[in-house]
Amino acid sequence: MSNIQDGHGRRVGLLAARINELAGLGLEQKTIQLAGELHDTGKVLTGQDILHAPRPLTPEEKGVIRKHPLLGLGVLQWYGHDFPREVMDATLLHHERWDGTGYPLGLKGRHIPLWVQVISVADTIDACLSKRNYKHSWTPEAVRKILQQEAGRAFEPKLALLCATHLDDLLEVWNADYAWEKLGDKLPDGQHSN
Repeated sequence: MSNIQDGHGRRVGLLAARINELAGLGLEQKTIQLAGELHDTGKVLTGQDILHAPRPLTPEEKGVIRKHPLLGLGVLQWYGHDFPREVMDATLLHHERWDGTGYPLGLKGRHIPLWVQVISVADTIDACLSKRNYKHSWTPEAVRKILQQEAGRAFEPKLALLCATHLDDLLEVWNADYAWEKLGDKLPDGQHSN
């Protein structure tokens, strides 16, 4: 899956699993982590010139990107494995917004499954913290602020505010994964794979 940003899915999965714990949601950890890992599967069918463009995308390129949730669902269905519902939902719906302005279906509020909201918040945290060709990484304080601002707009309000409150804990998960990524197969002291 070279078209997907290095480590993004893994970090989203780890963050989602930790958010699940912090919120006491009771979702199965392995399932929510897998949903995070596979949420951007549709990007394997998106051109690298678009995914790694060192500039803002054109309206046409944004249209191509907006197709990746549907493409991802198709890829997972084509694969023939019986993925859990949470994985399929997260792949299709992770760009839906609490206020109904997301895509591809324009779902609103509680019509967006809770596990998808978890993936969406985790996806946003990783996207903000990660450096890309077209942007610098954000500071933790800027990430906290966006979570607070987007509570009730992009995200379920209580979940977004919980993540803003516990951002330091989520940063530990994120930083540990980056350290692991740099070390390759050797895990940092005190860290274990899930």
